[in-house]
Order: sequence, then structure tokens, then C-alpha cells
Amino acid sequence: MCGIAGILGVNQKKEEINALLDKIIHRGEEKYRYEVFSTSDISLGTHRLAIIDEFHGKQPFQSQDKLVTTIFNGQIYNHNELREKLSAEYKFVSMCDTEVVLNSYLKWGKDFVDYLDGQFAIAVYDSGKKELILARDPMGIKPLYYSHCQGRVYFASEIKALVKHVESEIVELSPGSLWSNYQPETYFTLGNFNFNNNQNVNYIPALQGTLKKAVEKRMIKNDSKIACLLSGGVDSSIVTYLASQMHPNVIAYTLSEPGKNSGDLQASAMLTDFLKIKHIVISPTIEEMSEFYLKHGVYMTESFEPVLVRNAVAYHFLCRQVVKDGFKYCLNGEGADELFGGYDFVKEAPQDKQDELIRHSLSIIHNSYLKMADRASMYTTLEARVPYMDKEFVKLALSLPPNARIQGDLNKAALRTLFKDKLPSEIIYRKKVGMNEGAGFGVNRPNQSIYYKAVKAHYEKEPHLYDQDLKLCFNEDKEGNINLNHIEEVYNFARFVELGFKKLKDSTKRLQLNTSLRRELAA
Repeated sequence: MCGIAGILGVNQKKEEINALLDKIIHRGEEKYRYEVFSTSDISLGTHRLAIIDEFHGKQPFQSQDKLVTTIFNGQIYNHNELREKLSAEYKFVSMCDTEVVLNSYLKWGKDFVDYLDGQFAIAVYDSGKKELILARDPMGIKPLYYSHCQGRVYFASEIKALVKHVESEIVELSPGSLWSNYQPETYFTLGNFNFNNNQNVNYIPALQGTLKKAVEKRMIKNDSKIACLLSGGVDSSIVTYLASQMHPNVIAYTLSEPGKNSGDLQASAMLTDFLKIKHIVISPTIEEMSEFYLKHGVYMTESFEPVLVRNAVAYHFLCRQVVKDGFKYCLNGEGADELFGGYDFVKEAPQDKQDELIRHSLSIIHNSYLKMADRASMYTTLEARVPYMDKEFVKLALSLPPNARIQGDLNKAALRTLFKDKLPSEIIYRKKVGMNEGAGFGVNRPNQSIYYKAVKAHYEKEPHLYDQDLKLCFNEDKEGNINLNHIEEVYNFARFVELGFKKLKDSTKRLQLNTSLRRELAA
């Protein structure tokens, strides 16, 4: 819903908070940019993407006595229920969820995060206590970073807002954590798989009801239309199906290479025909996507992982059209693979290691595909909503037995079983395909992707740039994480370093995605 930034420390100047906000201007609508509150002690600012109570939801939002100020990025799905609960004690002047966040803090103090159901990054400044509180949602759907520098605290939604203004290390606030009095503390723990040993337990009704509710709460019922990102895979197809059962005007968006009847296009066309919903196909050229990858990929994504940057570029082009069509948010299918073992490397691992691998991929999703989806969508000023990462749905998934995830050669077994009588079998049993490959843009494997070819052409045109980047990587990659024989890794890591993103703590460690999995995890 926003881009947020702030500075805690003496001698505040409005120009300083504006300088942080300059780098994340894409996260808010043009008419609601640079909404700032500033005193000699604190500066808080937002670029607002107005979704709930657009005209009364201006941020920063202050308490009636002006002692507490808050800014927030995201969406609180139970804001109406909380408003009703709090209205006996607190006067509300808007219908926006930001005011609910503020009054929740006034009521429950730091425990307010336990009452919030949503995706969020929040800053609350209590001038009476001289205390700044930062908080992030349980799964890390919305990002937040901070740094202690020369007696001040700086924070922002994206790393790019901080790198030019702090000399100290930048730290990511962990999912399910809040920061106060210069100390982070955990309020939500993901936990491990903790299932009933009875493999015959019927978990289908609970799973169905919880996922349906997760999709429903992420839609605004009085919106005239709902956008769903649809690849034709089982995950996004289920979300699109559920949305279409609850709203009369769902529009599906699919990426496909121009002139190609790609696998994603075939599957998504089948589904949209089956559901009788509108289907819009976005077809950027290879040249357009390659150029964007080279110029903006690493900067937008804030990652050097080739698989994330490639997917972010494809995702970004999809979101562009969604925004052009007047949407401010969309639904997507991220997270199902991490919950239910959707990656091939999980199936290929020994059975006693499979849940460990699934748990690992879930534990880093805030830095992998959730980060990819947030940066790529918000770069177009679009909020991506993620039903599979609903807190209650995640808790339920963690309680399911292993056969809900993997059954022999079948992954995501529970999801496929749950919807096998509701969706075409071609959709239910479709194998997972990478985003670019499924859209017809070729495989993502090293030395074969369209982006590898773009990097190769770039270096062939100016060979001295390759020598410079190779030297930079050799000097900066002290841990030996980058494959110096892989020109795409060299190109991305060089841009990552040049942009200053290496200031982020532990940022040069590989994420151990499905394409770079540590062998010992699967041994």
C-alpha cells in the first residue's frame, strides 16, 4: 500500500526524509507522494498507494492528542473487526486501516501486532515515551530495513532508499519481529512441521475453508473488478478459481511471448474459458524484457540471484498492464510451492529429508519469491496479495502430515486433491514450469536463457566491461559465492555491489534456492 521511510535523531530536516523517499517513489501514487511528518527528533514519510478510505487515509496518522504518530505499508484484513472492538474507547475519524493500527497500539502497546491480520511494515513513534517501534508481518510479505548511523536510526521499505545516506551496516527486520529501544524482538515464530501421526486424518474441510477465507479477505467486495495473476499452474489457478466463486468480475492476466501458444497461455486459456472470466494476455518482446533486465533488473529486485531477477522482470511486465487497467492490487499464487513441496528438488530428495527442505524454502521466502513479487509489483505501484501466506493457512499447513505435501511422484498433494473435482484435470496435474519458460521465453538454465544471451551480447559489445565486472566480483566476493564462469552471475553481482546493496547485512550469502541448493540439505 505504500513506501515508508523515517529518521530518528536530533536536528531533523525535511530535506533528509525526502531524500530517502526519492528512491522509493514508485511505491506510491503520484497524487499521494511525500506525505511527511517532521520534528526536530523524528521524521516519518510515505508515498501512499491509497486503497482503503482514499480521501481520509493520509499518512502519517496521528493520535487525537498528537503524541503518537504512525506510518504503514500494507493491508490489515481485519481492520473492520478491530475498529468495532476499539471504537468504544477510541474515536475514529476515518475508515482507513492506518488509524486502526494506531489505535491498536494505543490500546495494547507493543502487543498490538498480535491482533493484526495482514501484510504490513509499520512504524510507530510515541513522543511521550520517546520511542520508535518498527514491526513486520509474520511471513515478511512487506519489507523493512533499518540502520544505526552516527547516533541516528534510518529505516525504509527498500534498501535503495538507505544506501546513499548511511555509512553503517543495513539490517533487515526479520518476519514476525518488531524493533524498539534499538533491539529487535520476535512476536511470531514460523515453527516446524508438527503433524498428527495419523496419516488418515481428513484435513480437507479445514484446508478448504481456511484457503477460501484467505482469498476472500484479500478482495474488497465492493470493487468493480478483481485482478489475478494467472500462469495456468495449479497454485494461481486455485486462487483465480476461488476469487471467481466470490466475485462476479475477476480478470486473469497471463504472460506469453508474442506469437507463441506457450504452455502457460494454453493452460490459462483453458481455465478462463472453464470459469467464463475475462482473460488478458501480456506479450512483451524478448528485446524489451532483455533491455529491462540489463538496465533495471538488479536495481528493482535488490538481488543478484539470477532466478529471482529473471522472474522479477517477467512479473514486472505482467504487473504493468494490471496497473494500466486501473487496478491497485492483485492476487497471486506465491507461497504454495514453499508450503507444499512444489519444487522438483524436494521430490528427488530422500523421503526423510523432504520436510526439512520444504521448511528451509519456507524459512527464506521473505528473501526469495515474496521479495521478488513485492519489488516487481511495487515498481509499477501495484500491491501483490498472497493468499497462501495467510497466517492461519500457514499454521494449518504446518500441522498437516507429509502425505499432504508429497505422495510418491506427486507434489502439492493436498491442493491437487482438494480441487480435483472443481478444476480441469489438465490444470490440477500440470507440472511446475519456470515463469519465463512457461510463458514461452525459453528455459532459465545457465547459458540458455534470454537474459544470459542479453548479458553475453552486452559483454561482447564492450569486452572491457566484462574484465571490470570480473575483477569487481573477484575482489568483493570474499566467500566465493559467485560462479565467475557464469557471466549472468558476474553481471548481476557487479551491479549489486555498484548500487551499494552489499551494505545489507549478510546480503552476499546465497539464498540456497532450488537452483543453488546446498548438497548437504538433500544428502
